[in-house]
Amino acid sequence: MGSYKKYVLAVVGCAIVALALMAAPHPAQGPGHGQLISNNALLAGLAPGAVFPFIDTTPNSILRAHIAVTDATSNCAAGAAAPASVQVLVGQAGVALVSVMSTATNTGISTTPGQCVFHVTVTPGQAGVPAAVTDIVVHNAGAGALTGVHAVTATAEVALEAGNREQGDDSTGERR
Repeated sequence: MGSYKKYVLAVVGCAIVALALMAAPHPAQGPGHGQLISNNALLAGLAPGAVFPFIDTTPNSILRAHIAVTDATSNCAAGAAAPASVQVLVGQAGVALVSVMSTATNTGISTTPGQCVFHVTVTPGQAGVPAAVTDIVVHNAGAGALTGVHAVTATAEVALEAGNREQGDDSTGERR
């Protein structure tokens, strides 16, 4: 009879712990935290002048993002020219989008002549970036369609609106 009581006590204890864990807020849902999203794409075939809405977190804001682009360049030394064809624009579509690629984004990383990897970290409200960022857009500023190895990779920490946390929505608007 004593072992039966111990078994029941253990089951009840486990149930209480499980309920407590389910009720506790997840770290990504607490104030000041967001959901991390990541995306990458090859840009071959992007028409001249075309824009590619790469990441859109509307209505949630991007707290911080890091973007890497591979593009053609005549000089792949750190601090040399910005990407020749691929521009990365951040902000809010229909409100304000600004280019974040500059000579400062040229990291000097290259394994193929004429190609270079560019990196930029974006923080809303800093270094000319709009205070509200929900979109990362890739623009082909070149005269022809992109060919060869043109790629973009981005990670973004997205603030989850209070209503979305309570409803269980993620940054894509889909129910979890």
